[in-house]
Amino acid sequence: MLIQILNKIMAIKINCLNRLNKMNKDMKKTKFQYLSLIFTGIFIAIVVLSCKKSSIAYFNPSRMFTPTSIAISGGDTTATISWPASLYSAAKNVSYTLEISKDSSFAGTPDLSVVVNTNFRTVTDDTLRDRTKYYIRVKANASGTSGESYWVKDTVGFTLVGVQIFTPLQSSDIIDNKVKLSWTTTPGITEIDLTDPSANVIKVPISDSINTVGEIIAKGLMPNTKYTAEIFAGARSKGLLTFTTKASQVGNNIVDLRGIADANILNDTLVSGIPNGSVVLLERGMTYDMPATTYVITQSLTIESGLGFGDPATIALATNLDASGTIDSITFSDLTLAASGASYFMNISNPVTIGKMRIINCTTRGVYNNSFIRMKTSGDKVANFYMNNCIIDSIGIGAKYAVFYASGSSKALFDNMEIDNCTFSDFYYFVRQDGVTTTSLNVNNCTFDNMINQGGYFVNYSTAFPTSFAFTNCIFGKTLDPSSSNGIKSSGGAAFNNCYQTSDCIFSANPLVGPGSYAGTSYDLFVDPDNGNFSFKDAGFAGKSTAGDPRWK
Repeated sequence: MLIQILNKIMAIKINCLNRLNKMNKDMKKTKFQYLSLIFTGIFIAIVVLSCKKSSIAYFNPSRMFTPTSIAISGGDTTATISWPASLYSAAKNVSYTLEISKDSSFAGTPDLSVVVNTNFRTVTDDTLRDRTKYYIRVKANASGTSGESYWVKDTVGFTLVGVQIFTPLQSSDIIDNKVKLSWTTTPGITEIDLTDPSANVIKVPISDSINTVGEIIAKGLMPNTKYTAEIFAGARSKGLLTFTTKASQVGNNIVDLRGIADANILNDTLVSGIPNGSVVLLERGMTYDMPATTYVITQSLTIESGLGFGDPATIALATNLDASGTIDSITFSDLTLAASGASYFMNISNPVTIGKMRIINCTTRGVYNNSFIRMKTSGDKVANFYMNNCIIDSIGIGAKYAVFYASGSSKALFDNMEIDNCTFSDFYYFVRQDGVTTTSLNVNNCTFDNMINQGGYFVNYSTAFPTSFAFTNCIFGKTLDPSSSNGIKSSGGAAFNNCYQTSDCIFSANPLVGPGSYAGTSYDLFVDPDNGNFSFKDAGFAGKSTAGDPRWK
């Protein structure tokens, strides 16, 4: 067609030239140039107009483009997996294959494989297990003449957190071959599995009646073994926790008083003499009387309740215990320490050096008018003092004594002190160490309330403070007498980490510097502090999950 147009143009041009030949020769040159320009312009215009725009065909790749990334979002039991649509797929109605596997290499059969027509998919614990790590890969499937894409893989993986209906385990819930498990009653609970490190599983069926109670004792466990307990409703996990069973109480150093129904058997056994390093086991739920004659500990000794799930054994003290000499360790564990006439739990009046003193899972009962533990002889020393998971109540108010008191005039000292997960209430003074320089006092996850009056101090290091001196995750409640209560006396202050004090924690001098301020009183924060219930009343308390004795959370 273009050739025909050119031929016509040339014919017109020749015709015009013939006419020009008849014109005056003087004008011939000028006219010719003029008309040549005109015809050249017409030629270009015709050529341009004759060229139609060709339509471009839709791009059709030989292989679908691979999705570029994978994103995961979700909650406890669901996860939404999404990815950008493949390039040039808008008009192709592309589908995608999503695979999920516990194996990051996807070598075997995936745990879930689905084809979807969207660029996202929500998965739940109906199809995947909670608390199990999974990996994802996605590809665009073949569409039209375009083959499927390559896989895009998520190399990080994801886990459904799952729900947790188990209640936290306490030390008293675990013995050498049994564990007491409790949970929030939930419809459909069918089984609890206990798995050891060798993948041996003990299956404990849960009937409807047991589920209503929400508690069971699982038996047949191995001593000193780590277990994972998981509770199920059908195939769906409803909670998981781990624990380690206690070591069996066996050995040549065991003095087992269980099964002996004599309230004086503990005192009689101690007085008659037992080997150094003995572990004395007491019957749970039984009360053992210690008479008004002071028993003096002279060698390493552990006294504890035997393994079981009943109430701890009670030691009823008509007078205090004492100690003398060089002793490697003294331990009291899982006991009720009752004041039945005693003014102290321990009043150490002899020269003594104790390597380790431990008070574990103990509760006081009654009123100790003086100290819980006092050292009063020159040079007395406890190198390492450790207290954990104790409730200490009603100490020293009558006689103005500290819970822990190393008499200043004698240069006695607790050198390293660590106190964890304890509650102290109704006391005159917490720690008093006059005229000595110690290594550490570190207090963690403790609750204090109804404390300090008559000019007492919370802590008194009248000379140098310890090298390590810190309170972490603690709550300080009401002072007994805001007009005559002192905080910390030392040449340097303590460090406070994530600690809080209530509005009625008021010191007339040496206030605590560092704890956060809680706007309410101890009565606003705690359920019933006057009767020893320090569970949180205020659900909005900022430290409800991080501060204070964990037993009250």
